Amino acid sequence: MNTVKSSVEIELKTGNFGAMAWLSNNPSFASTARIGTDTPLLVERIGVFPSSGDIHRRINDPRPLLAYLKNFYAHQALDVDERDGLKVIFVDWRFRVHIPRGDAAIVINVETRRDPDLMPLKTAELLGHLERFEHRMSCPGQ
Repeated sequence: MNTVKSSVEIELKTGNFGAMAWLSNNPSFASTARIGTDTPLLVERIGVFPSSGDIHRRINDPRPLLAYLKNFYAHQALDVDERDGLKVIFVDWRFRVHIPRGDAAIVINVETRRDPDLMPLKTAELLGHLERFEHRMSCPGQ
């Protein structure tokens, strides 16, 4: 079975997607990887879902932001999951906004499906929505 097919099966089973989900479901890979032998598998996996990594932003009340993002993106999405924040999946990209416990902050992660050029564009788009939301909240009369 090739790595991509195996990864898709893991994603479907766990309901989680992306390189970090793959590594968390293959812990022996992360601890036993040898440069030159196992590295191509990891590089292939990262190439399947290029990621922004975790982007941490302070925000006093994240719930209205999640509603704002859901309202903006839901009609275009293949799936919207509001467990543990907001996860929105599209044909060629997805994002997740997670609210850490006990912290007035959010963690944003953007991934694209085999498109490293799209990832920074969608990350900038999402961060632009966050900035517009923050501006509207700080200047409600405008």
